[in-house]
Amino acid sequence: MCAITLTSMFLHESAGADEGDALNFDVSQSIRYESNLFRLADDERAPENKAHDTVSETGIGMKFDRHYGRQRLLADLNLVSARYAIHGDLDHDRPDAKLAWEWGLGDRWSGELSHAYRETLTGFDEAGGTRRNMNAYTRTHASADYWWHPRWAVGMGFAHTRSRFERSDADVAEFDADTVDVNLTYRPPTGNRVVLTLRDTEGEYPDRPEVTGSIRDYRQQEVRLGGEWRLSGATRVSGFIGRTRVSYRLAPERDFTGTIGRIGVVWDATAKTSVELSVRREIGARQDLAANYAVTEAVRLVPKWEVTDKVTLGAGLEWRRRDYRGDPELLGGGVVRERPADNSYRYGLTAEYRPLRALSFAFGVQRQVRDGSRSLSGYSANTADVSMRFRF
Repeated sequence: MCAITLTSMFLHESAGADEGDALNFDVSQSIRYESNLFRLADDERAPENKAHDTVSETGIGMKFDRHYGRQRLLADLNLVSARYAIHGDLDHDRPDAKLAWEWGLGDRWSGELSHAYRETLTGFDEAGGTRRNMNAYTRTHASADYWWHPRWAVGMGFAHTRSRFERSDADVAEFDADTVDVNLTYRPPTGNRVVLTLRDTEGEYPDRPEVTGSIRDYRQQEVRLGGEWRLSGATRVSGFIGRTRVSYRLAPERDFTGTIGRIGVVWDATAKTSVELSVRREIGARQDLAANYAVTEAVRLVPKWEVTDKVTLGAGLEWRRRDYRGDPELLGGGVVRERPADNSYRYGLTAEYRPLRALSFAFGVQRQVRDGSRSLSGYSANTADVSMRFRF
């Protein structure tokens, strides 16, 4: 759906498979009310003059995760069926699948071979309009590391990414990208991990014109330092920070160089309470539909309180700023127009009840607001959802 609710994020984090079983299944059901489904401004007209809707989503999933000596096989398959009470033209089924083989050869070699495919409904706050637009995202990845010391490894990786849209008027946002990276990894006995990465990506938007001034194809080069580190028994840090340079063959005046990063800190304040803080500044982040020319900055705060062994309360607050850097092709239709940065906010509350280890119920309320600007209309939207998940 166009907005990820706090309840769905909460359930995703807490719904782990039974580690004692190699094969697990889950079924889920959620009902969500949207006060402004299409993220329209107050003066914009919704289809059938009804901006609100109630969405029912039914999900089934299967996860296989098993070690065979030094080998690990993983298969994670999910299907969600969404049905709308008013705007039935938005009904859709979206699959989400990942297959992975984490391999090991002796004490020196390790790596991964994986393939992921996911379909999602493009958010109306991202693309605008009121018509359905499904996105199909595919990523194939292979990597190998050589551990020349118990704590140190050098490695390489390759990934091919492909993004396609259902609607023909979204063709300008479709892209293909090939990424090669070289890594130096440090892994001390404490379980922490630090990785220095040099990354080179060549990408293309095949449906954009090959004319001077077009950002049809690009090259993105990065150096980043990332990893996972436990600062103390109560504090964990993960993410990366680095520099990136994006150059366009046909539009060198639009080249970008800057600092990027994604840092997350989890603080277990007490045995029952925790706070997660994440900060990111990225260009071309996966969760942002906007193409690679949009620079996104965001801050997210998520506190949780485990009231009892069965009841957990949570909250969420997120601020996001997106700077389109005056890219006209994100607007489609060949319209050359400056598009300034926009600010949006999202905040809400969640509650989860787990009567059994395999069964959970969750409820969430959320408000989402975007400030208006010269080219983007502002909006506000309220969401409430209740969901159930059973794992076996």
